[in-house]
Amino acid sequence: MKKGMCMMLTLLMAGSLAACGNSQADAGKDEAKKDNSSEKTKISFALWDEVQKPVFDEIVEKFETENPDIDVELQLTPWSQYWTKLDAAMGSDSAADVFWMNTYLPKYAEAGVLEPLDEYIEKDKVNMDDYVSVVKDAYNYNDVQYCMPKGMDTVQVFYNKGIFEKYGVEEPQAGWTWEDMKNLAGQLKAKIEEAGSDEYPILMELDPQPSFFNFINQSGGYVLSDDMKKAGFDQEGTVKAYTDMVSLMDEGLMPGSEVLSDTKGTDLFLSQKGAILFMGSWKTAVIDEASFAEQVGTIAMPAKESGNQSVIGGLGYAVNSSSKDKDAAWKLVKYLAGEESNKMQAEAKIDVPALISAQQYYKAEHVDVNVIFDVAETGFPFPTSSSVAEWLPTVNEISAKIFAKELTPEEGCKQMQEATQSALDSES
Repeated sequence: MKKGMCMMLTLLMAGSLAACGNSQADAGKDEAKKDNSSEKTKISFALWDEVQKPVFDEIVEKFETENPDIDVELQLTPWSQYWTKLDAAMGSDSAADVFWMNTYLPKYAEAGVLEPLDEYIEKDKVNMDDYVSVVKDAYNYNDVQYCMPKGMDTVQVFYNKGIFEKYGVEEPQAGWTWEDMKNLAGQLKAKIEEAGSDEYPILMELDPQPSFFNFINQSGGYVLSDDMKKAGFDQEGTVKAYTDMVSLMDEGLMPGSEVLSDTKGTDLFLSQKGAILFMGSWKTAVIDEASFAEQVGTIAMPAKESGNQSVIGGLGYAVNSSSKDKDAAWKLVKYLAGEESNKMQAEAKIDVPALISAQQYYKAEHVDVNVIFDVAETGFPFPTSSSVAEWLPTVNEISAKIFAKELTPEEGCKQMQEATQSALDSES
């Protein structure tokens, strides 16, 4: 019995020691995890689009898997608050290490809050020719590359083949002109009225990129000179661009601003209330999923006096010049702008890649995406300067008054010239 008691005590002691050993081992593991976590470089990445965030959650997860020593915090801030928050954070050195940048680049580059990327690009032998040149150049300010390109936006025409067929009007053909468009729209208008129907021949959104900034350039005018020191609203071609848009409304080929300010042109098109839609590539996925998507045609914009070139926009990835971990931030930026990240964005159709090799992954079932890529070859960057946040809202406001017939194109352009030139002069 004593022998049995001894054995039991021995087993209990062994169990206690084992438990103690396991407890110490677990504690050691936990401590190791803490140490491992504390050894990680922590960086933050800011963006504004809630639709794109789920894809970027996956992209960041893959990046962290490939870079286990870096921990990325994704920060989503709505567009309406993004720039205000960024400005405030920059002032207190609490901005994200990496963040999305757009046409406001000159303002932030001149403020010294963007890290120049040329040395990083050269060190890692990144070939910038792999990106669409217009987007790459849009983020090169004063011969310094401040961002890696993300995606690109082009403007083209989507049209409803069903409406053309319904009224027996020939569809738009490659190489068409503004006059060809007006002729087709005139035929549609006559037949729509004859049938007592309510479709519109032409639709567009009265915003700079999907409409009037394109037409200004195509008419021989310009918004800003190449050196960004002179406004071009006093140019004959600029005034003509506005005049031509107002004429479309006056002739009943396009609804007036009372309609287009209330309902977006794209929404009317998706409701099959329009035959021709001027729209950016950012609406491709929505149009491709329309109930009548198999009846949608895609074509470059009609040519005006100086061509049919498109405004090209697109975002970039910037590194905060105050980041405490710039090498890790650059590593993330390089990954975000690389093949795998662009492939994931393209396959999810959240952006058209600016990385040329990844454009093969951007596909649509019905929309001809090749038109988007072709249009990009002759496009021009969205006009910008360091005071863009000052003059662009004024341009939008006065343009709206022109379309509402509160100002003539001549009167409106004169006001835009004065306001924009004043803003440009204040930069120097």
